[in-house]
Amino acid sequence: MPSATTPNPQADERLGRLLMIAAMVISGTIGFFVLMSGQPALNVVFFRCLIGSLSLCAWCAYRGYWRGFRMARWQVVNVVLGAVTLVSNWYFLFTAYKLTSVGITTVVYNVQPFLLVLAGIVVTRERPSLATMGCLGVAFAGLVILAEPGGVHGQGYLLGVASALAAATLYAATTLFTKKLAGTIRPENIAALHMVIGAVVFVWMADFGQLPSAPREWGAIVTLGLFHTTFMYLLLYGAFQKASTSSLAVFGFVYPVVAVAVDFLAFDIVLHPTQWLGGAMIVLAAGWYARGMGVSTTRKAA
Repeated sequence: MPSATTPNPQADERLGRLLMIAAMVISGTIGFFVLMSGQPALNVVFFRCLIGSLSLCAWCAYRGYWRGFRMARWQVVNVVLGAVTLVSNWYFLFTAYKLTSVGITTVVYNVQPFLLVLAGIVVTRERPSLATMGCLGVAFAGLVILAEPGGVHGQGYLLGVASALAAATLYAATTLFTKKLAGTIRPENIAALHMVIGAVVFVWMADFGQLPSAPREWGAIVTLGLFHTTFMYLLLYGAFQKASTSSLAVFGFVYPVVAVAVDFLAFDIVLHPTQWLGGAMIVLAAGWYARGMGVSTTRKAA
């Protein structure tokens, strides 16, 4: 019988998959709590950063992750840029929730890995494979179909789609800045620093004249900070450490499925047939790309 300290890859893989599924289910409900808070997007971002920074810093202190912590100048630059792009991504994401819907915003957000491909072409002059370019083409065709630019929509719908696309672009930038820190700083420390910087930046933009007036709204804000930030990120870190990259890629697509279900169950929003087609094209293309290229799904956490 193996001892308690003997590595068990199969058990780790099962646990990692469960942690990833749980994190993606939680992530898929973020939009509901953002809308339930009744707050402007700037306020939601500030309070999420404030609560997340306090709890994540406390967790890092409890685990001893701050002990002997130091950063070189290049690390500081990447942490700051990653933080600014991350929290700015939240602003556009939360704005898109209100202008379109939770489901549509989340599906559009899934074009993010292809934006990384485009960044690689422009910045590092990488030459993607024909399969990757095929995935890219299918995803952007799906985006056009989902947006239905010639359709009849409510006021601000296309602006909401553009906001979701802006959020995906900013998160792609966050991924690039954070990848440069891989193996040099613990991810928990990076997340905590991102939240601290986000709180400092957005405290100047928040509208404190529109603070929540009902307990339900405050409850939504606190839930976003503690449950959807601290707890969810800790689940993700556990998943990243235990599950295989292919598992992370596959189970990451629980996120848009949950978001579409939230739209239906909470807001009675059902996608039109053409929107289903566009959304399916984006998700399937992203899934094909992730499985084929071994892409991690760190991009999935909102």
